[in-house]
Amino acid sequence: MRAALLVLVGACSLNVDYTGTNYQCNPDGTCPPGQVCENMVCVPGDPAPPTCSTNVSAGDTHTCAVREDHTVWCWGSNDKGQLGDNTAVDSDLPVQVSGILNAQAVGAGEQFSCALDDTGGVWCWGLNESGQLGDGTTGDSRAPVQVTGLTGATAISVGANHACALKGDGSLVCWGENSEGQLGDGGSAARPQPTPAMIGGVASVSAGNEITCAITNDGVVSCWGENNDGELGIGSTTNQNRPMPVMLPAGSKFVSVAAGNDFACAASDGGSVYCWGLNDAGQLGDNSTNNSTRPVVTYTPTGIMALDAGGAHACGRDVFGQLWCWGFGAFGRLSDGTNATRTTPVLSKIQNVASFSAGGEHTCAVTSDNAIWCAGFNRRGALGDGRRLTRSEPRQVSGVDHAVAIGAGYAHTCAALMDGSLMCWGANDFGQVGDGSYLTKTVPTHVNGFSDFKSMVLGGRHTCAQSGAALFCWGDNGASQLGDGTTNDSSTPRPTQALGTIASLGIGDSSSCAIVGSDGKCWGHMFGTAAQVQAGVLGVSAGENHYCTIEPDRTLTCASPPGDNFRGQLGNGSTGSTTGPVVPTGVSGVAEIKARGDATCARLMDGTAKCWGANGQGELGVGNTMYNIPTPTPVMGLSAAASLAMGWDASCARRMDGSVACWGANYLGQVGDGTYQTRTAAVQLLSLGSVKDVASGGAHSCAVKEDGTVWCWGFDDAGQLGDGIKAIIVPVGVRMTCPKE
Repeated sequence: MRAALLVLVGACSLNVDYTGTNYQCNPDGTCPPGQVCENMVCVPGDPAPPTCSTNVSAGDTHTCAVREDHTVWCWGSNDKGQLGDNTAVDSDLPVQVSGILNAQAVGAGEQFSCALDDTGGVWCWGLNESGQLGDGTTGDSRAPVQVTGLTGATAISVGANHACALKGDGSLVCWGENSEGQLGDGGSAARPQPTPAMIGGVASVSAGNEITCAITNDGVVSCWGENNDGELGIGSTTNQNRPMPVMLPAGSKFVSVAAGNDFACAASDGGSVYCWGLNDAGQLGDNSTNNSTRPVVTYTPTGIMALDAGGAHACGRDVFGQLWCWGFGAFGRLSDGTNATRTTPVLSKIQNVASFSAGGEHTCAVTSDNAIWCAGFNRRGALGDGRRLTRSEPRQVSGVDHAVAIGAGYAHTCAALMDGSLMCWGANDFGQVGDGSYLTKTVPTHVNGFSDFKSMVLGGRHTCAQSGAALFCWGDNGASQLGDGTTNDSSTPRPTQALGTIASLGIGDSSSCAIVGSDGKCWGHMFGTAAQVQAGVLGVSAGENHYCTIEPDRTLTCASPPGDNFRGQLGNGSTGSTTGPVVPTGVSGVAEIKARGDATCARLMDGTAKCWGANGQGELGVGNTMYNIPTPTPVMGLSAAASLAMGWDASCARRMDGSVACWGANYLGQVGDGTYQTRTAAVQLLSLGSVKDVASGGAHSCAVKEDGTVWCWGFDDAGQLGDGIKAIIVPVGVRMTCPKE
């Protein structure tokens, strides 16, 4: 997240509108101009991105850059005004920061940003609860405010919730959050305006999560702040509120330092790299995942001259302009074109790098031709390519008319149509879309040969649907969840073993269930290849390693393999191992049972609901984020519920009046209320109106409105929202608007 100063010249122009692009390739494999077809998805290709930027900084879920005309542009998340455009609206394309026309460098933090101007002044905008804007207040600002009393600044660095400025005389001032001593002033009180750090003769500075590191003119590295994981590199885990020399090799002179999230790295003038602190994702680059309170050698294949560190990864540029990255690699944030986590550096696909920045979830670089490329998690538009991977409020799915029912798996979705056919979309690596292929489908696709829909359920990576009197399943079959007696996956509907007359269907993450007569029959994970009978039950649902049945008296019975109740998903008030079925505490009058992962919810006949099990992200809706809830607890804010739609991260309920209420984790917009704030109680989706069916999956939900249209919201990494978008892990060009030539 460091801001580095690099001034280059050039000019460009761009006149491309990506906002209406359908990212599914045409049937003949063609794409809109400037894109190429990869795995039937259109991704940015030639022309190259605009070449008019001089500096870039990757924050948590937003990014900022300085354009060649010294204006500042930002993109990505904007809930606290961190884009500086006087709004709180996210943008997946760069927007201009208001009022700054003479910027030299920019830094992006967690939810705020700062820019250095050509007079030595600093301007900040966004979240200000800890005084990180430096204007002497704690009020947020959606437009830049000047840091109070700061003149003569030559460089800035922005951490998660604090910032520092290096002055021309080698002194260092910092402001913002100081709970761990990260301001280096000898105290722990937040500072809403610049405060001198207890260090002089500073050559460069890097602000990380809750730490700060600096290099003095003699090449010595010092760090201060939080030290729970040894991220100060001083051989202990004791926090320090004043600069402490890092235990680097004596006699070495260091030229670059990078403070990340609970780890840090430094490069010597000979190109050697040392890292220290947290190493759970290989971010120390020493071919291990062992934490270290002292610097360890990073296995860099070439001499590294510049470094930056992000949330759980780091990158370094060598003397040839090549970028090397290591650490947590999910969503391609190492820019190597894979999702792999790397415990040693890997060569980036971004070449000819002039400057770069490692953020919380992504990496961006300015190349030698002044173009910006970014790679990584694009959930809030932080890559700046005109796409994003989340939708925080419902959006209509094109190509689905006259829908009557909806289902959601972990990352795929299906809709039943009035004519009896089925359409599915999203992740398809196990054939769960059912169109005869294993290619991701980002727009609705007809299921092969399905024409007489009665009911359906979607598991984690498989689908089952009743056609007439027969039951068909397709997708993942590694646990025999397709019910055909084999473990062979299928990309087209496959008939299950004979069950009898089906009254209703249930599902498990890797299991399938049906109510046949007065018995529950389940197969797959936990149950085996042949249907296992749960006699005399009214309903059944299975999670990852547990299942529950509705008994004839409307009470519940839940069971799991021994040892699989560690999240309290059986609801008997305990997280201990069980050896047989148990009765959840205080649950009666059950109308519907749902289980997903390590959690369970029951809708009661009075229209309320109770949930129990895993709750670390508020997914049970019980008013808190306690990790385990082993006793059934009412869902807050929910009444008159007519049906439950239980997901892994968030859940929804359809009320008797057709309205929808949702709750749970919301960092991907999966609650659908237009925000990204965790909801530990049910909130009504006012923009959705009345629906006739709703379904929740891994981190997305969809609903069928009364007019037969389908609307989806939440995570879209595999096209599960049906809008033609999916995650692209190769670096993409930022669509910067450039000055006119």
